Amino acid sequence: MNCNGEIIVGKNGNEIIECNICGFKHVYPYPKNESIAKLYTEEYYEKAQPEYIKKVEEDKVWWLEVYQERIKQISNYVENKQKVNVLDIGSGTGYFLLAAKEEGWIETGVEPSIQAYNYSKNQALNVHNEFFSEELIQELPLYDVIHMNHVLEHVPHPQTMLKLIWNQLKPGGIFCVAVPNDFNPFQNMLVKDHNYEPWWVSPLEHVNYFDFKSLTVLLGNNGFEVIDQYTSFPMELFLLMGDKFVGNSELGRECHFKRKTFEMSLLKENNIEVKQNLYKAFASSGLGRDVILFARKPKV
Repeated sequence: MNCNGEIIVGKNGNEIIECNICGFKHVYPYPKNESIAKLYTEEYYEKAQPEYIKKVEEDKVWWLEVYQERIKQISNYVENKQKVNVLDIGSGTGYFLLAAKEEGWIETGVEPSIQAYNYSKNQALNVHNEFFSEELIQELPLYDVIHMNHVLEHVPHPQTMLKLIWNQLKPGGIFCVAVPNDFNPFQNMLVKDHNYEPWWVSPLEHVNYFDFKSLTVLLGNNGFEVIDQYTSFPMELFLLMGDKFVGNSELGRECHFKRKTFEMSLLKENNIEVKQNLYKAFASSGLGRDVILFARKPKV
């Protein structure tokens, strides 16, 4: 595809463009598929994110609460709540699948990293150690729900991925996708007014950069009907309050712990409505660290 558009930022010899063809920001040209495959099958958890599994395991209780909330949100849109078949693409350490299994859903995960796959298998989860591909879907059934958390930003030409998801989803099925909310108002403010570099730009790992509008349009262009939007805590608030955690992993963990403490209070049953109203208000303003969309494949 011959993409074109204004160059937004350059980093490490790569350029991010506001693509007039695709309708979202992405690296151009995209890296070769071979380098992406090697990163996520062999290197990601060893080199790019060597502490990832350890940190996620430390956060397991919080992650299960986050995913239990998300599953309840998805359930609001699932028509037949009996024997829900769910596929998690890029299932990582498997915590979404664990929460789905606890809900009584029939879980399947797809995870290319051997380290994350082994971690998931040790939790007795049904996971394939592969990329989600045309070849793999020949072996899979259709699903009532497909979930994909922080994957689409890593995938060159995400339209191809969305076509595969469309084909694997039952008519009326629900697709829940989460990506980083990049170049959001708080980030732009920090770059413009507080002399930060765009720290969230990481061209080899993140090749696409979405916001609420661009991801909604992309899903719509691929046949999905977006029915709700949500977000996560806007971590940039800490930077705006003076906690300069960019480049300081220890302070970053401290800020993350504060965010967890805040959310665990709001995730209690009597406070969950407060949390959801707050985070939906963030989303409607284009704020929050993640873009989380709930979409349906129309029956017709």
